Amino acid sequence: MKQQVVLLLLLLLVVLASCKNEPKQEAYNPFATPEGCVKEYLNAKDSCDMVRMLKCFSYDTKYESLLREHLQQDINGYGDIVEYYKKKYPNYSYKTDSVKLKEEYPNSAVVTVYYTEIKDDVYSSDYNLNVVKDSTDWKIEIRLGSGLSIR
Repeated sequence: MKQQVVLLLLLLLVVLASCKNEPKQEAYNPFATPEGCVKEYLNAKDSCDMVRMLKCFSYDTKYESLLREHLQQDINGYGDIVEYYKKKYPNYSYKTDSVKLKEEYPNSAVVTVYYTEIKDDVYSSDYNLNVVKDSTDWKIEIRLGSGLSIR
């Protein structure tokens, strides 16, 4: 009887030892890196998703309506420009080629977006976005100018 108990215990140990502890998969956080933040913003802008776009910025909540209005104007203006270019240039296209970290500091970074635009000919260029560390996440920095508007 003792041999059977010992044998069962050994068998149980072998089974437990053979079970692998799968590492827990962490949820994907696009804001973990400066480049990820900018890519999330560009994807949100392409899909005209205002909620996702707002999550990409570092701002004081009292300025959310200003930011939302500005982003809505950008979305509408971008759509109008694309329609205009497609009428004027039948082969028009715009493509983000890559997003690269240019410089990183302890609490901020500069990310360069490279893009290609085709109208009559191919035009490639780039622009920089400043991102800041917002607790543990990276967010696009916004700067507010002075001015008053009463509505």
